[in-house]
Amino acid sequence: MPVSFLTPEQRSRYGVFNAVPDIAQLGAFFHLDTDDRRWAMAANGARNQLGWSVQPGTARFLNCFLDDPEDVPAVVVDYVAEQLGLSSACKQPS
Repeated sequence: MPVSFLTPEQRSRYGVFNAVPDIAQLGAFFHLDTDDRRWAMAANGARNQLGWSVQPGTARFLNCFLDDPEDVPAVVVDYVAEQLGLSSACKQPS
């Protein structure tokens, strides 16, 4: 997406988590419905399931995808993992 019309400050804040989402934002943007869970659980392995599930919420929250998909606040990862019934072990890098 072109960002040349933004000021340097606006560019630095675009497409990144500038603050940790609060509980209302987590519920509004990172809630997984039945279809989301079905698609996530079709992914191979817990890390892929979690990664797949975080992406739509990130896109809804930021209106874009992150350059680095691992640059997500831990509270978001925990919130999504809890909905999928995944353990914290799959959240840690190998």
